[in-house]
Amino acid sequence: MKNLIKRCVFVASLVLGSVSAQAELADAELKALLDTYSTFSADFSQIATADQGRRVQENRGKLAVAKPNLFRWESSEPFPQEIIGDGDYIWVYDPDLEQVTRKPAQNGTSSAPALILNGRVEELREQFHIALLSGENSSAKLFELIPVDEQNTFNRIRLFFESGMISELMLEDTLGQRTTIVFENQKLNPDLKPDLFQFVLPEGADLILDSEV
Repeated sequence: MKNLIKRCVFVASLVLGSVSAQAELADAELKALLDTYSTFSADFSQIATADQGRRVQENRGKLAVAKPNLFRWESSEPFPQEIIGDGDYIWVYDPDLEQVTRKPAQNGTSSAPALILNGRVEELREQFHIALLSGENSSAKLFELIPVDEQNTFNRIRLFFESGMISELMLEDTLGQRTTIVFENQKLNPDLKPDLFQFVLPEGADLILDSEV
């Protein structure tokens, strides 16, 4: 009986060790990919679908990121919108509504997409279990992130890389809605002007201060 128990403990330790090693490999692989750039730009198309696969929204636009916490997300169609992070604040501008919402950057930069694009794998690891589903020895790699806490906004996130470039980001929320973002014309370390991440309040637009405490 004692030998059986020892065997079970040994097998369990091997399994746990293997799982831990796989998690460390996935973390290292993702970090290596996201560490290849300090600035990043791309065109994107974003499709949101409901829990039964019904398409509920689609838009296109441009994205620019400068680590550690500057970004510009600009949707051009069908509903124009600008989201700019200048390091201190996040600005959301809806031209159709002539409305701007401003909130402190620390209230929005901990979201999973922001952590991913800014390469903050250590902070991602605190919120998600990171697994490498395929592509360990190839140029195409698929990662899956499963939340540690059931209270997380997302049920799962998937990241797909091709030849070292992030090409697709899929986010599935707790209500079953899935958002897929496909990147095209990606550029690693482009020369981005500082004023790209500065927001100037448009004349006539209403400013709403959100969570300024």
